[in-house]
Formats: sequence, C-alpha cells, structure tokens
Amino acid sequence: AHIYDPATGKILVDSIQWLHISPGDTIAVLAKQGRRAFINLNTGRLITPLEFDKAWAFACDRGVMSRNDSLFIFRRDGSQVNDQGLPTRNQYDCQYYRDRLVLQVDYEHVGLLDTACRWVLEPIYTMIEPDFSHRLYNTRLGDECVVYDSDLRTVLRGAYKSVTVDWSEGLIVTEHSGIQRLFDYEGKLVYRVVYKRIEELNYDTGRKDKDGNEITEPTDCYVYVDYNDKCGLMDRHYHVLTPPLFHSIQAQTRHVFFASFGEYSGRFGTLIDDHGKPLR
Repeated sequence: AHIYDPATGKILVDSIQWLHISPGDTIAVLAKQGRRAFINLNTGRLITPLEFDKAWAFACDRGVMSRNDSLFIFRRDGSQVNDQGLPTRNQYDCQYYRDRLVLQVDYEHVGLLDTACRWVLEPIYTMIEPDFSHRLYNTRLGDECVVYDSDLRTVLRGAYKSVTVDWSEGLIVTEHSGIQRLFDYEGKLVYRVVYKRIEELNYDTGRKDKDGNEITEPTDCYVYVDYNDKCGLMDRHYHVLTPPLFHSIQAQTRHVFFASFGEYSGRFGTLIDDHGKPLR
C-alpha cells in the first residue's frame, strides 16, 4: 500500500504496512518496515520521523510514541513536547485521557503527567488507576491508599489494604482485618460494614428420606462473601468468626467446616470449627 497525491499522481509514502486512523481525526499512525510515525492525512506527509517502535493515537491534542525504553510526546504539528525521552516499562496504554497520562517509569513506580510533560503526581506511586466514569484516580503511595478527584484533591486516604471504585455505588474500602466499608464518591462513609451476600451453611447428615434424597440440616454458622468474592465464617448472631480469606467454605459436619484456598486444580484448604478456629 502507498499514499499518493491525486492531483500530481506522485507517491508520497510507499510500502506502508498499515494505517491507524481514529474516527474524525486527521493525524494517523503509520507503520512501515516495523517502524511508526505520525502522518497528516490532509497533506499526506509524515510529521515525525519514521523511527519509533510503538505509537498511540492522538488524544487531548497529544500523540505518544516510544523507542526502546523511552517515551516521546508530540503536538499536532509534529513538534516534540519533551526534550528528552521519558523512561517507561512496556506499558500497554500510553494514551492521554482528560489531559493526563498515567506513566509507569519502572517496575515499581508510576506517576501522572499533564500535556506539558510536567508531573502532576510524581512517579513515587506503586499504583495509579484512573476511573474516568467518576473522574477519580485510585492510587497507592507506600502503605496508604489515596483517592484523588480530577483536580487532584484528596477524596479518601488511609492505611487500607485496598480501595476499589465500584461502578455504581461508591468506594469499597478493605481494611487489613478484612472488614469492608462503603464510602460515597466524595469520601463520605455510607456503611461501616458491607457484604456481597450471606448464606446458611447446611451439612449432609448421612441419612436419606423415604424417597432416597439426602437429608441436610443447618449448622450454627453462616458463610459471608465479601466484595472481592472471598468467603468468611460468621455465627448465628452474625458475628464474624474469620476474615474473608477463603475461596469457599463447606460444612463437613454440624461443627466442622472445610475452608478452601485457590481455585480449580490449585485448590487446597484447611479444617475449621464453628468458632472459626483451625483444627489439627
């Protein structure tokens, strides 16, 4: 494939592997001989050198390309925003959203850039997850979870095990104890403890009814499932007996339960009693 000028019939770019054209945009990504460049579709001319390994479509008037382990950011006229390449580590998505770019600078650190290539969050975080539906950034800084709004004002901060932005309800905070709490998107506490579901635990008595069906009876415990689909044990009064550590909990007898870790072929587990204590 090639690009030519229909007025003159002159070939402008030959031996093209492919073009990526975003809907409604006049700047496209061009691939040739394993290299990438940006091309102006109005003129049919390259606006950057054909010397990059990867490229991402323009967004927020910025296009991003990488070469080796360095990232380069371009304006729509092809001029380069950053004088020197920015470090990056095989990041899958390097496209701007809402004038910000999440950039993984090494295997442990990530930061947030603006369109002028200035750090608005220094690359000292171990996680930055944007949630564009609610205009939030869910981050981890050292031992703390920090949630920022789109203006980088702190919405929620604490030494939590994790924070998850639920798509419809708010922020699910998991304490190191396993307790999960619900906050709204502004960081206000809604409920001190939340569960996904609670189910009665029944055990097989080993007896059968007159029709040959197994007879089950309730134990004195319930299994609760947290937001992350992990299971824990609680008593008949809904007091939590174990943290939500398990993939499943099954009653062996009225007082003994098999609590499993892992899934499928990697499944294994342990025995606990109706007080949540391990059995040897």
